[in-house]
Amino acid sequence: MASQASNWFKRTMSRNRFQNILRFLYVSDHSKNFPREHPGYDPASRFRPLLNFMNRQFGRFLVPEKEICVDETLVAIKGHNIMRQYIPSKAGKFGIKFWMLCESATGYILQMTVYRGRNFDPVPSGELQGTQVVTKSSFKRKPIKQMLPRTLRKNRPMPNVIKSADPAPNNAVYMRKGKVLCMAYRDADGKRPVRMLSTYLPAQELRSGKPKIVHVYNKNMGGVDTTDSVMKAYSGQRKNRKTWKKVLLHLYHRILHNAYILYTKNTADTPIKSRVRFIQDVVESLSDTVTINVIPARARPHDQRRNIHVGVKLLSGRKEKDCCVCSRRSQAGGRRRSRTACSFCGKGLHRCCIQFHYNCHEY
Repeated sequence: MASQASNWFKRTMSRNRFQNILRFLYVSDHSKNFPREHPGYDPASRFRPLLNFMNRQFGRFLVPEKEICVDETLVAIKGHNIMRQYIPSKAGKFGIKFWMLCESATGYILQMTVYRGRNFDPVPSGELQGTQVVTKSSFKRKPIKQMLPRTLRKNRPMPNVIKSADPAPNNAVYMRKGKVLCMAYRDADGKRPVRMLSTYLPAQELRSGKPKIVHVYNKNMGGVDTTDSVMKAYSGQRKNRKTWKKVLLHLYHRILHNAYILYTKNTADTPIKSRVRFIQDVVESLSDTVTINVIPARARPHDQRRNIHVGVKLLSGRKEKDCCVCSRRSQAGGRRRSRTACSFCGKGLHRCCIQFHYNCHEY
């Protein structure tokens, strides 16, 4: 039977060290958080510092396009938690709900906020809560003044003409008060009317007969859903007893996804790395291990390249060795000493020289 062992993990760290890192993984001082009986208790206090840090940093690295969208996402959990919500349209059904402000074109997250439930985050009287598409005038310094389409539930406050409207298929009913435009539209026979609100678009229909407000909504509302669908692949979520720790790991993956979007926008690589290759490069850079494509010495022309994971280990005591890559004893002043060595062949090797270490006998 072929071995299924993966040597890369044990070369990076031991199992006990990995478990201890997960055990003592914290981003806030729990002793300073308010207890549940206190009026200032925050159920999201265990991951609130990381969430606030993300919101401060995300807006620094990208100037978004004109269209940005607000929508909800769910971090699926099965345990009992005061913040747990039920959303039947989501795959996980039960979980912690986040509101996200994303760039419509790429899904880049600009802001995230956790919804802690009605007891902690009640909706103010006269305000609406739901999905919407907005357009920015100046994202960083000025408030958003114009709102592209957003959907309305039938039980929300609205004119009775729109609430009770029953338009024919491919027809719409409009009402306007000042800058606010309300619309009820039925797409086809047998479907329920959809109600929408906007302060930006006119009561205009396209050549296909579809209202412009519906067309713009369908075109720009997929930012959050696109991000969720991409993150399902190569997800690092695993079963965890601590709800806040599962949310914490989810936030790390959100950061990694934003980093990949920035990479695709700013890189000169041809072709652009895939998302899984980008994640592997980040993991390897953090673990001081580099994947090098090496052709074996006796390989035939049709043989494919193989991936060798090279790492360095610290020499015991204060021992030093000549680096097998950059040290040149034959040249005056060319000797370079290293306190680390190749984990395979034992030759002296600097961490910065790993990518040039091609003569390891393990190859």
